Amino acid sequence: MLREELQSYLDKVYPNSKINLPRSFSKEIHIRFELGGEQDLGSLKRVNQAVDRSLKLINDVFYNTEEVIVLIYDYNSLKSINGYLHNQFTQEAFKSFYNNVELINIECSSEIEMSPQDEKVKARIIIGKLPLKEINFENILKGIANYEMGFDPAVEQNILFFNTEKNIAFEMYDDRGCYVWSNSVSNIKDMYVKRNNWIVEYHKTEIEKQFK
Repeated sequence: MLREELQSYLDKVYPNSKINLPRSFSKEIHIRFELGGEQDLGSLKRVNQAVDRSLKLINDVFYNTEEVIVLIYDYNSLKSINGYLHNQFTQEAFKSFYNNVELINIECSSEIEMSPQDEKVKARIIIGKLPLKEINFENILKGIANYEMGFDPAVEQNILFFNTEKNIAFEMYDDRGCYVWSNSVSNIKDMYVKRNNWIVEYHKTEIEKQFK
């Protein structure tokens, strides 16, 4: 099953990362890129720049590979996934996804022992493994950028993309920025060099230490 396959991969490559602990995903070796940048909040220019940059980063992450694993956390749709997001995958691919409501912990990481007081919530977890050509990255990334800006169509779900061949992962959190991370500096050093001027300025010193 896809859930077991993804968790098995995480156990080997990102040992502290657990699907039922969204905050546990290991990003020790990471780059945080700025997307919306200097564009005005609430503007289409900001959304368009965020989409353009994130698409270029996705192309970097999946360059010369053919497959993606996608992990989606849907906290507000316990019956079914948002229709807009659903439609960004081919119908046949989406049918094959793992798609279940689970009880997850949104407060602690895998390195901290859970207590009865930790916040557990129900969320729909969707996991898919599919060829890159069967997913509309542009529409998904635009939906993520639109959400905080108040534009439609919007994607409010948290979405992580994994390149299991190169051990690189990508997450766009909103119009402001995204993370690219790996288990090895060498896997993302080319992106660090190529897209250096997009790195979030107030994290640049911290990030640069990883690549020296």
